[in-house]
Amino acid sequence: MKRIVVIGGGSGGVMFSNRMRNAFTPDEVEITVIERSEKHFYQPAFTLVVFDLDDPVNLMRPVKDLFFDGINLIQDEATKIDAANNKVSTVKSGDLSYDYLVIATGAKLIFDEEPEGLKEGLDKGSNVFTFYKLDGAIKLRDALKNLDGGTIVASVCSMPIKCPAAPMKFIMMAEDMMRQRGIRNKFKFVFTTPMPAVFSREPYASKLNSIFASRGIETVANFNPSEVDYEKGILKDFGKKEVRFDTLTITPPHGGEAVIENSEGVGDAAGWVTCDKNLMVSKKYSNVYGIGDATDFPTSKTASGIRKQAKVLVARLAADITGIPTKAAYDGEIICPMLTRNKRVMFAQFNYTDPISPAIESYANWVLKVHMLRPLYWNLMLNGLV
Repeated sequence: MKRIVVIGGGSGGVMFSNRMRNAFTPDEVEITVIERSEKHFYQPAFTLVVFDLDDPVNLMRPVKDLFFDGINLIQDEATKIDAANNKVSTVKSGDLSYDYLVIATGAKLIFDEEPEGLKEGLDKGSNVFTFYKLDGAIKLRDALKNLDGGTIVASVCSMPIKCPAAPMKFIMMAEDMMRQRGIRNKFKFVFTTPMPAVFSREPYASKLNSIFASRGIETVANFNPSEVDYEKGILKDFGKKEVRFDTLTITPPHGGEAVIENSEGVGDAAGWVTCDKNLMVSKKYSNVYGIGDATDFPTSKTASGIRKQAKVLVARLAADITGIPTKAAYDGEIICPMLTRNKRVMFAQFNYTDPISPAIESYANWVLKVHMLRPLYWNLMLNGLV
């Protein structure tokens, strides 16, 4: 019997483990998942919470309810990977041995490094917010309802981040919200990005530039925030540029988990698991794999990408276990729906090399879409059925 240890019970850990459980019986493959949290959040809907398009109570489920029977869930924290000796150290459960290791630790949000003043501004909670946490999305939702004018800034600190389109969705939906309220003329909207343009890939970059320009949303590119002066309402960058704000929503820096940093040969200096971008296997250890936001894959960190990766990863491991070759490989495909305004959406779909869908802003009934996407995630994606 082969032993698989999975570190992380987020989207990557659940999608892979359930697919693998369907592929092999417990007598053939033992699957153990290490997850420190008792709650699993549907993160793509955090931006919807900001605009009252979804209720926070719909976005959380107990982690233990997400895994199929025959998967051993350990509520614990992995602290170190000894990949040379096939062991994972944990806080409470000692060392766990494995034949194969799947790292699905996700991406952590970093609030206490740069930019200076970010954590203090968020703690004060009067004019600095982030919707990358559910409680932050709720605070931002309540703050927007009480605004009657001023400058709203959406800022991305650094790349990579989870769902790179989310900050763009926010600024477009915020602009549309004030338009719907009839007070658009009382606001200024600014989007800052460390990238050279609003979006990194064509044809979506040109389309978004056009949308931003037509709706009076200012873009400040190549902006790397160095300080959040929440008292004066000034966002500063390392190049000495400044952007003034009355309300700032910020996407904090992201990084890999400490367990990766503590484990020799597994990841890079930022804590991302270093893997072959197509085969998902570690660049140093042939029985260690990465999936999802934890990896250094050169594509967007999204649940839609993880869904594709999980299918490939199961096929790769099955081939190794059975000795039957496979050509399964991940091509970097993701799909990201970007809400641009009330009942308007643009889908960005691409892989490592090519755009897959055109950059078309089209009508969509988002009341219906909201209620479709959540069940798709909970019932189909996590269960490996799509």
